[in-house]
Amino acid sequence: MSRTVSRDSSRTDDVNVTTVLLVASNDRRKSVVVNLRRHRFSSNSWISMWSIFDFLMVLCIFIVQLSAKGTVMNTPCTIIDNCCVRNMTNFWKHKTELHCSGIQHIPVVNEIIHVLTIDDSDDIKELSEKSISPYSNLTDIILSNMKNLEYLDSSTFKKLNKLQSLYILRASVLKELSSDIFHGLSKTFLVLRISKANLRVIPDLSDLGTPTAMHIIEFEGNQLDTLPTNGIKTRAEQLLLEYNKISVVENWAFNGSEIAKLSLRGNYLDFLSEHSFDGILNLRTLDLSHSSMKVLPTSGLKSLEVLRVENAPSMTVIPSVYLFGNLKEAYLTYSFHCCSFQFPAKHDYSSYEFHKEGSQTPSECAQTKKNYNFHVVSNDFIENGYIDYANDSEEQFFNEPAITNSTQDIICGNITPPTTRSDVKCWPQPNALNPCEDIMGFYWLRVCVWLVGIAALLANVVVMLVVFRKKFNYSVPRFLMSNLAFADFCTAIYLLLLAYEDLVSSEKYFNYAYTWQNGVGCKIGGFLTVFSSQLSVFALCLLTIERWYSIRRALYTNKMTFASTVRIMAFGWVYSIVMATMPLLGISSYSTTSICLPMDTARASGMCYVFTLLTFAAAAFLLMLFCYVQIYTSLSYETRHAAKGEASVARKISVLIGTNFACTAPVIFFGFTALLGYPLIDVTKSKILLVFFYPINSCANPFLYTILTASFRREAFSTVTKVTAEYV
Repeated sequence: MSRTVSRDSSRTDDVNVTTVLLVASNDRRKSVVVNLRRHRFSSNSWISMWSIFDFLMVLCIFIVQLSAKGTVMNTPCTIIDNCCVRNMTNFWKHKTELHCSGIQHIPVVNEIIHVLTIDDSDDIKELSEKSISPYSNLTDIILSNMKNLEYLDSSTFKKLNKLQSLYILRASVLKELSSDIFHGLSKTFLVLRISKANLRVIPDLSDLGTPTAMHIIEFEGNQLDTLPTNGIKTRAEQLLLEYNKISVVENWAFNGSEIAKLSLRGNYLDFLSEHSFDGILNLRTLDLSHSSMKVLPTSGLKSLEVLRVENAPSMTVIPSVYLFGNLKEAYLTYSFHCCSFQFPAKHDYSSYEFHKEGSQTPSECAQTKKNYNFHVVSNDFIENGYIDYANDSEEQFFNEPAITNSTQDIICGNITPPTTRSDVKCWPQPNALNPCEDIMGFYWLRVCVWLVGIAALLANVVVMLVVFRKKFNYSVPRFLMSNLAFADFCTAIYLLLLAYEDLVSSEKYFNYAYTWQNGVGCKIGGFLTVFSSQLSVFALCLLTIERWYSIRRALYTNKMTFASTVRIMAFGWVYSIVMATMPLLGISSYSTTSICLPMDTARASGMCYVFTLLTFAAAAFLLMLFCYVQIYTSLSYETRHAAKGEASVARKISVLIGTNFACTAPVIFFGFTALLGYPLIDVTKSKILLVFFYPINSCANPFLYTILTASFRREAFSTVTKVTAEYV
């Protein structure tokens, strides 16, 4: 037990952390961390009370430590040649252990040894039958931190008739085991764990699990790279081949095996054959997580109940749920794969139709049997043809077939039980940012986005054509309108890009979700919408300020010049490009949602980024509101209420303020509430604001600021006349 006390005399209270390591067994360690808070008070009575409390806590920790370690500390230990002989009373109760460290050879003791533990013995390079033979009563062998162990004789463990478990941990130079090293072992052998060695090939395991199934076979952290055809044949509750370098699993690699749980977690799995898992009986759990696999073969997985494919980003397509006959739980990488399980007909219609045709209703089934007089295959036949291990209490998972039906009827197509497959529990579940819906979510929204996008595209193209054909003549308004038109043109491209992807993936977006959200298209769309929104707001602010100067300060000479406007607008371009590029560099992300907006606020950087966008939009709106209110109030009462003439200015100001408020205020308000942790609307409804109301500005701006003005109509007519004259 160790105790670390840290005090700072300048503080009135501090925290003492006491860490106690409790060793519950030779290969398991538990850590209990107890935080003891001390408070200094001016009263001596308080100090005394807290000291007593501290003492009692330490005493409790000491008692817990003793209970966790059992009476190992008090067990008499006989030292023989750097080895300790003692009676085990905790993990292996009523067994005698020979625990050796730093030895050159295994000593011979005149006691019956059940557990042999050897660790940190660098001088031992090989083990043979001769070195183990004095201990014929061994039930458990633990070889740990054997840095120079490079050879195990094929007969090393053959005469240990009571052997139950073998642990080889961190034997870095052990590259190969004899193919027959596990032949003829004890019938009671249940646990084999070879972890963090350097094995390249798995030895023959066909003798293991006969007649009693192995509890666990583990080859974790070795150097395995290929599982060949018929390479593994065994019977085990768990076969763990985790964190190797397995990249190839050939057809029928586990042929003839009976395995309840198979884990290939942490391997490359670049190439999985179509029949990699064929030949495995009663496979209930399969773990392929933390891999670079791209395709999941389903042949041989009819009995599978639990599937784990977490953190496998390369696997973008999940097989149809109907290809898994008995699946109950799935732990996947992407939430939209769970949508595929939730809506199997939309995910893979051909598999759905095949399943539907193969499973008749009870009335149809009865009519079919009556017409064709087929016989029902009963459970008796299934049970008689199935290896019954029910009498062995050690293998409960083999007591019954993985797929059972009270009556299995071939003619009705129910060899596998009929199921709607909608009851599969799947994680990660679709969340608020990625629900199981199309990009637009609503049919009317899909139509409106097309209309707004096309209208914005055409209107802004017309403005740019007319403005660019006429020289700027150092006109500040004309220069700002051209920038505004270009920004709104980019918004129109973004809308049409979304609309097209929505049209292509309609009713089955989750099949396209990965390709779209992680592809180039979504990144381009996200860049365009952030860039255009920031540039548009910047141009609108400058246009508003220019009008404010022209009306409120008409007699002053320090107006906005063309040169100063260009410099300010250049800064706006740089700002817009920088803000649009940040999600591409990892600050927030365009791949968070289907509409490619940077909504990722899981990290502080993403939250600050979204906060900056919303704050800039809010500040810009308030600035425009202030300027237009001042412009409006500068007009006389008679002018504001006149029927014609300058009264149109007041009406235009009202329209401009109203349009900006309707398009930006809801987005800013709901954005801030969501950022503060109180979202008032979900993503489905926010799409209405983000891809319909907000982009309406891009469609309205060219009309409000350019097309509906008399000067633009004159210029447009002049441009059309010149173009016609050139080609006539």
